[in-house]
Amino acid sequence: MDYIILPSYVGYNDEHYLPDVRGKFVEKANYLLVSLGFKTEVTTVTFSKINVPGTVIKMFPRAFTKVKEGRSINLTVAGNMVEIKIPDLINRSLRNAKIEITRMGLGIDTIIYEFDNHIEDGKITFQLPRSGKIAESSTNMTLGVSRGAPPDYYIIPDVVNLSLNRASEEITKTGLRIGDINYEYQPKLLNNTVIEQNLTAGMRVSFPASIHLLVSVDNKSNQ
Repeated sequence: MDYIILPSYVGYNDEHYLPDVRGKFVEKANYLLVSLGFKTEVTTVTFSKINVPGTVIKMFPRAFTKVKEGRSINLTVAGNMVEIKIPDLINRSLRNAKIEITRMGLGIDTIIYEFDNHIEDGKITFQLPRSGKIAESSTNMTLGVSRGAPPDYYIIPDVVNLSLNRASEEITKTGLRIGDINYEYQPKLLNNTVIEQNLTAGMRVSFPASIHLLVSVDNKSNQ
């Protein structure tokens, strides 16, 4: 029986099927792979709440691939939570800010677009948490992004049939504000779909007006 089953796992000619070490602590994963004649290369990524620190989250080549002894197996390991000093992102481009946030192991929760007389279009106007604050890795930030000097008038966007999240983005991008949000039971529509807006799409207004929305829900108890 051993003669029949074992070769199907270890293979012939110094080749082995890689065991699946994802989810195992890196020390155990390393021991298993080295015992089969492989080498390991470990890359540690920043902390994430969805992964257990110190465990393997990816491997290359993939599990159950037939690989010759002596080859290096790349293991991606979840990092530990660390404290990070929030960088100063004000006046930096959104692209540059995103790169810096990712590099430091932080995330982005919300981006708010606003007109600003003093900061160029596309650059950061404010940030939360503020620079210099100490936060845990994987903390999500809120960023304000300039759209340049305010226009002489604002054009009401058409957000009917958009999701509430998408509608909110479109409204804030135009420099307008999100007003009251009311809900109506609509079982034939996707949950959180905009049914109505109080201001007519395409209309011009001379100030950053608030747009009130009527949004669908698929459960009567959520009205």
